[in-house]
This record gives sequence, structure tokens and C-alpha cells, in this order.
Amino acid sequence: MAITFAKMKRFVLIILGIQIFGISGIAQDDVHPYVPLEKDGHLFITWGYNRAFYDNSDIHFQGDGYDFTLFDAKAQDMPEEFDTKVYLNPGQLTIPQFNFRVGYYIKPDLAISLGWDHMKYRLITTQLVRIDGYISEEKYFDEAYTGTFNDEYILYSGRFMDFHHSDGFNFIRAAIEKRKALFSDKSGLNVLAFNGAASVGVMMPWTDFTFFGERYRNWAHVAGYGVSLSAGLRYEFLRHFFFQVNAQVGYTHLPDILLEDEKPSRAEQKIVFFERSFALGGYIPLVRKNKS
Repeated sequence: MAITFAKMKRFVLIILGIQIFGISGIAQDDVHPYVPLEKDGHLFITWGYNRAFYDNSDIHFQGDGYDFTLFDAKAQDMPEEFDTKVYLNPGQLTIPQFNFRVGYYIKPDLAISLGWDHMKYRLITTQLVRIDGYISEEKYFDEAYTGTFNDEYILYSGRFMDFHHSDGFNFIRAAIEKRKALFSDKSGLNVLAFNGAASVGVMMPWTDFTFFGERYRNWAHVAGYGVSLSAGLRYEFLRHFFFQVNAQVGYTHLPDILLEDEKPSRAEQKIVFFERSFALGGYIPLVRKNKS
């Protein structure tokens, strides 16, 4: 997982470097200069779906009767199986892992945007994890998972706990986006464009936590912050529509994760993620340009 994850991050950074330093300009000869490709004055909206991959994470749990850390815990996303009753049902669209963005081009190829990446995160069951800390033997009656631990290995399983941001590992982020047309036909009805972005935002997980058989659903809560870099390609058609594929690498810090509803128990973790996504979008011109 670590090697694959590193390759994913390098891929996004290399592609973003191509965008920033203008190496993609090698395709400029294929862009017809008399076709109006600039998007200043345009609003854009996108909706799509994602898959997420996570680097191993250390998680600190603290509450009444326990204070311990799990090290290098492995996690995965929770993709919704494709079902037309879900993906094509307006009332069910937010169940899968989705991405939504709205933005505005303040310059010909520079936009500001705001959106919501709804990923999902769950610790993989039946994994060996290293633990340090204590769990009260008086409050929790399971000899295998209570007592004082000093860099020991235990089996993470449902008998012990279940920790996941399954109602959303939500990244609500603002971004600066740079678009660059790579190719267009003479009519300008078919355009291939590169899109890169730098984002910052808040993490609002909806955490589901089960501890020794007692489940807490909690509620959506601002638990920390995140930053990310992303890069992708857009196929723009009929001037006002586009299909986009995108890759994103992000770092998040969540120091205030809710665990047991109104109780003061909390978890803290830092998560590095890689996200791949696709989306459909549209451009809406808000400012009419003068024809020359």
C-alpha cells in the first residue's frame, strides 16, 4: 500500500508541475487562436463520484476509561455498489462518494471555486495494529483488550471496536483553479483542457464509532482542516458542457473527532489521502463579451 500510495502522490505532483510551469504549452499549435476558449465571466458547476485511498494513520483515542493510540492503522473507502435506484435517483444522490463544485472564472483561465468532496473512511477489520496506552479493566470486561499496553500488537476486530467516517469523510474546500486549453477543433465545439487546483478547507466527518459493542452514530462536526493539490483533464463539448477526470492528493489533520455523542471523548488523527474522480459539468456565461 505504501509504495502504491507514494506513486499516486508523485503522479499528481508531476502532472500539477506540468500545469504550473506550462510544459503543456507544447500543444499550443493545436489550439486555434480565433476560437474563443477563454472562460472569464463564466460560472461553472460540476457533479461526480470518487474513489479514495488512504495512507496508514496513527489515531489517538481518549475518553472515560481509556487513553490509547493505534499506530499505522490501515483504512479503505466505502464505495456504493452501482444501482440505478441510487445513482439515478435525485433523493439518493448523496449516498455514494460524490464531488460537487461551483466556481467562477475571474480571469480567462483562472477561477475560484467552492465544493464538497464526500469521501468515506473505514479502518480495515481484522488487522494487526500496534497499541500504546490503557483501557480500563474495571469498565470494560474483555481481558484481551483491556489493561496497560506498551507498544504491543493486538487484533483490531469488531469485538474490540469499529471506527469509520462512513456518513462522510467530508472535505469542504475552497480552491484556486487554473485551466489551460490543449486542443480544439476549428469550431471550438470540442476542446481538451488541462485543469489544476490548490485547495484549503475544513474537515467535517460524520463518525460512526462502536466500542466494546456499544455504537455511537454522532453527527456531522468540524473536526479539523485539510489542504490538497489536484490535476485533471476536461473534454469540453458544445461550448457549455464538459466531462472531467481528476486526481487529488491531500493532507488532513483532525484533532477533534467526536466519539460518544455528547460525552467529552475525542479522537485525533492525521490522514493523507489520494482521490480519483470523474464529473460532468457545465459553463454558464454571466458576463457577455464584446465581439471584435
